[in-house]
Amino acid sequence: MQVVERRVQVRVPLEPSRRDWPTLLGELTRQLDDGRIYDRDLPGLSRALQPVLEAYRRRACRTGAPDVR
Repeated sequence: MQVVERRVQVRVPLEPSRRDWPTLLGELTRQLDDGRIYDRDLPGLSRALQPVLEAYRRRACRTGAPDVR
């Protein structure tokens, strides 16, 4: 019997930081525009984006940041 030991690296995605969001949202925009996100996925995306927009609007109202519609 032979015991073989080998290291395996598993990539774990990092949690996005505040600086990552503009790039990530830009990539989402590109994928929506070029059809890489299927129509069947749009309702789920809408449900996920709604709380994000609501949170942004609450914060923007307090800070004077531009509103989005």
